Amino acid sequence: MALSLRLLRYFVAAAELGSTTAAANQMSVSQPSISVAIRELEALFDDPLFTRGAGTRMTLTQFGERKLAEARQLLASAAAFSTDDVGDEEGGEVQIGVFRTIAPVYLPRALALARERHPRLRIRFVEGDLPQLESWLRKRQIDFALMYDVGLGDDIERDCLAQLRPYGLVPAGSRLAKRKRAISLRDLAAEPFILIDLPQSRDFLMTPFWQCGLSPNVVHRAASIELVRAMVASGLGVSLLITQSPAATQSPLVVECRIQESTVIQPLVIARPARAARTRASEWMSACVRYAVGESMHARAGR
Repeated sequence: MALSLRLLRYFVAAAELGSTTAAANQMSVSQPSISVAIRELEALFDDPLFTRGAGTRMTLTQFGERKLAEARQLLASAAAFSTDDVGDEEGGEVQIGVFRTIAPVYLPRALALARERHPRLRIRFVEGDLPQLESWLRKRQIDFALMYDVGLGDDIERDCLAQLRPYGLVPAGSRLAKRKRAISLRDLAAEPFILIDLPQSRDFLMTPFWQCGLSPNVVHRAASIELVRAMVASGLGVSLLITQSPAATQSPLVVECRIQESTVIQPLVIARPARAARTRASEWMSACVRYAVGESMHARAGR
C-alpha cells in the first residue's frame, strides 16, 4: 500500500480531535473512511497508532505521538511545495502559539496587520504558558510561537525580535513615581511587593533581587499581568515586570519606572521547530508579528 497525503490528513484530524466521527465531520467524509485510513496506516507501520480501550475518545500510543509529529511535518512540507508565487492575494492557513501574558500586547496588532495585508489568510492561534508552547512546537502542533526564550533547546530555532529588560511598576501617587530618576531594586524590595506567579516567570523576575542579596516582601501573588497592574493601581504594592502593557489598557494610575541596576535580559523570540518546513502562510504571519513587535518597541522607546 502506498502512503498518501490523504491518509496522513485523516490520521492527523483523528489524533487532534480524538474521534473518528469528529474527524470525518471536519474532513467532510464518512466515519468509516477515517477508520479505514487509520487501519491502513497501522498495517503499513505494523504498529498501533491509538490505544483501544473503554470510552469513545481515541488516545495516541507513544508510537502514534511520534508518527503524528512526522505526519504534520510531511503535510507542512507538501503545503510549502504546492504553494506557487502568485503574490499576497493567495490564502493559506497558519497555526501559531502565543505566550499568554504577551498575547494582549502584540497579537491584536499582528492580526489586524494580517487582515489588512493578506485578507484571505486563515489564522488560528492558541495561548499557552512557556512549557505548553515548547511542547506544541516539538509536536508540530503549531507553525511558530511568539514567546520568551527561557532555556529553549537546540531543537527549537529562535528569531530574536527584542531584548526586554524588567521595569518597576508603582502606584502613580507614590513617592517612587514622583522621582525624576530611575529607581533601584532596593527601593522596590522595601515596599509591599506583588509577584507575578507563573511557571518560569516568577523565578526569572526574582533573580535580579537575589543577585543583589535582596528579598522582596511579597504580600500578594497574581497569575495575570492584568491583576498585578490593577492591584498596583489600587495602591496595594509595587511589582517588577518585563511584559509591556497593551496600549489600550494603559492606566494613569500606575507608572513604569526604569531600574538603575543592570538586570537580566529577556529575549522575545519567534520560535519554530528546527528544520521545519516554512509555508508562505507562516512567513506572512511571522512578518506581521515581527512588525507589530517592532512598532510596539518603537512606541515604548518614545515614551
